[in-house]
Amino acid sequence: MIAGHLSGWPRGGFVGVDVFFVISGYLITGLLLREAERAARVSLKSFYARRARRILPASLTVLAVAAVANQVAFSGARVREGVSAIWWALGFAANIHFADTGTDYFQATRPPSLVQHFWSLAVEEQFYLVWPLVIVLVVALVGRRRGPAATRRVLFVLALAATAASFAYAVSQTKSDPTAAYFSTPARAWELGVGAVIASALAHYPQRAGRLGWGRP
Repeated sequence: MIAGHLSGWPRGGFVGVDVFFVISGYLITGLLLREAERAARVSLKSFYARRARRILPASLTVLAVAAVANQVAFSGARVREGVSAIWWALGFAANIHFADTGTDYFQATRPPSLVQHFWSLAVEEQFYLVWPLVIVLVVALVGRRRGPAATRRVLFVLALAATAASFAYAVSQTKSDPTAAYFSTPARAWELGVGAVIASALAHYPQRAGRLGWGRP
């Protein structure tokens, strides 16, 4: 991905973001499922504390440097645009901002925002405002009465349904509004959802996962 951004080679390096979303959905879902089975509950407080410790130090540092560079390197409207984008990125909503302003991620003639890359982090964090809460509710309503196996089955069905709906939305938006399709969380959620589907399926069938050469998430 880095080489693709810097030099344009290899072509299609942006697909790395799609792979990143799938892996992220897989790892986080597996982590929360293991916690649910071990403790019969999922702590949202602990989950978000871990996310904050992992994400905030680096992201706040980058945003601070970007804010200084924006003031030093640019002038006029470009400064105002940069400040606005930085505030949106600080709120993990950069993808909403870039979709709203009609940003073309692949446009080579216009200099990109200093924080344009924060759009993918925003998608991920928005997804994780919803999916862990769904897992908490399923564990509370299903798992405590019917056990871990029922929890995994319900989560698999929910993840599969949400993934299918998101993919259908992404396809329709790609035709009518490609910018929104590229940046929006509903259109990107299917990629994280694929990871969640795989994680919940492998957690339910660990023996089959082993035969396929997959490690348990």
